[in-house]
Amino acid sequence: MGKIKIVEEKEPQIVQGMPLLTIYIIKDEERYMAKCPELDIVTEMDTSEQALDSIIEMISEYSEDYKDREEIFTKSPNRFHHKPYVDKVIECKNKWELYELITVKYGHVYLQ
Repeated sequence: MGKIKIVEEKEPQIVQGMPLLTIYIIKDEERYMAKCPELDIVTEMDTSEQALDSIIEMISEYSEDYKDREEIFTKSPNRFHHKPYVDKVIECKNKWELYELITVKYGHVYLQ
């Protein structure tokens, strides 16, 4: 008689890195603003999806520009603190790795 092999089923686990950058998607009347406060980057688009795509592209482009002119930016009082963020963005091998560094929060403008 053959032996019965019992296989223990394991539930898959999701592995998530520590978010490094925050993107706020803010609705203001008919437009959507995306803001990354850690890198002082802002954009505005017609849809929240366009705003998110645009700011992610801007984060990549800004990081490449920062690296190209690092000597200047690291001496700038309003940009030197961007270096650790830029270094992590530059380490990303693809867009998915960049997404893993980002937390997205949604809101709207409220004026008192």
